Amino acid sequence: MIKINIIIENLKEGIRGEYTAKRKYALFSEKALKENHLMIAKLFKTVSLAEEIHVKNHLRALEKITNKKFNINHIVGSDESELSIKVSSTRDNLKDAIAGETYEFKKMYKSFIKNAKKKDFYLAEFSFDLARKAEKVHGELFMKYLELLDSGQTIDEIEIFLCKICGNVELNQAPLKCPNCDHDQQFFEEIFL
Repeated sequence: MIKINIIIENLKEGIRGEYTAKRKYALFSEKALKENHLMIAKLFKTVSLAEEIHVKNHLRALEKITNKKFNINHIVGSDESELSIKVSSTRDNLKDAIAGETYEFKKMYKSFIKNAKKKDFYLAEFSFDLARKAEKVHGELFMKYLELLDSGQTIDEIEIFLCKICGNVELNQAPLKCPNCDHDQQFFEEIFL
């Protein structure tokens, strides 16, 4: 029997993971910019903002389920200097990002969703599911840009859009409806460097 404590811990773990990814991707964006990989810098910046949406969604679910307010700093406790050590070349940063997104999509969120379903915590399940769907897209985009970088092709800067509800990322144009959360195009925001 899954207890509420497991759901609470899953939400806190999700918050910590997403917060760390948010900060790490912001640093990766700065590195890509320094290496003159503008589109990759924009992608990292956009996904960093997406991870912030996941943090907010998980925090909202945690507060609703527990009926308490939480100070995010007490949950995350991240060390900025530890994150900056992980910054490498843009190529290696893309590989690191692919590994992180794949883990979240294939393992972490899958088990969190399973736990939330067993105990009928719809809000937690919904938050985990939205994040999981977005993480899959993020991983695919990071893979695409790693392949382009490795091919030596010129990577043109294109428009990139972020769904402000679920953190989905779309290239070239915002869809009429978000394929992850079904919200209208008006909830997409174009991201600039």
